[in-house]
Amino acid sequence: MQEEIKVIVIDDDPMVSHLNRKYTEKVVGFKVINEVNIDNNMIINQDDLKEADLLLLDIYLPGQNGIDILKNIRESNHNKDVIIISASKEPQHISEAMQWGVVDYLIKPFTFDRFKKSLHEYKKRKNSLATEDGLDQKTIDSLMGKDENVNGTIDSIDDEYFDKKRDKNTREKESFIRDLPKGLNDVTLNNIKDFMRKEGEKFSTKDIAKNLGLARVTGQRYLKYMADEGIVEILREYGGVGRPKHYYKLTE
Repeated sequence: MQEEIKVIVIDDDPMVSHLNRKYTEKVVGFKVINEVNIDNNMIINQDDLKEADLLLLDIYLPGQNGIDILKNIRESNHNKDVIIISASKEPQHISEAMQWGVVDYLIKPFTFDRFKKSLHEYKKRKNSLATEDGLDQKTIDSLMGKDENVNGTIDSIDDEYFDKKRDKNTREKESFIRDLPKGLNDVTLNNIKDFMRKEGEKFSTKDIAKNLGLARVTGQRYLKYMADEGIVEILREYGGVGRPKHYYKLTE
């Protein structure tokens, strides 16, 4: 059974801190160990601070600023997570809170559903990071609040991508993530490959230009790029006197 997450509520208004306590204890897995109704003379009990996992911290406090308390906690090497709960909408406060590592920022007044969501996400994050196993990119993206449909990997590229001695087939696989030379585009490149794949023959520059409605010099540029990338191979046919004729054929 997982241990309860211990919480300290810090606010100058007893009514607000009591409400935050009630909200917190309605969420399974959380326990408030202290309410600190801070004023000019009160400080956070160090024993409570050592025991706590999470602080619910206001910014507007008499005689001091919640951001300063957050900074002091960090500089004192107390490894505590913090959720800011404040009426402050000031960009400076929000920016500083993020810089000092808060896990969420709730603006008063807030709904219980939003509060519960914040605690659930915090609990999920804490439990995920408690594992001794490494985390995959999808889990990290989820913890960082990234789009779950973007996992940061390209599954279609196999391990050969990271081998300096990539074969021709692998170079073709990775070519779709490269920037094409100026003047070339993916649509035309794919049209050429589709045509060559469908016809299954060798082609001259003239053949490609004629069948795809390209200028001959344009077709030549695409075929040169494809040859450089190992997508096509160059076949030379020697006839009579003069230079050999060049033909191109897909390597796959």
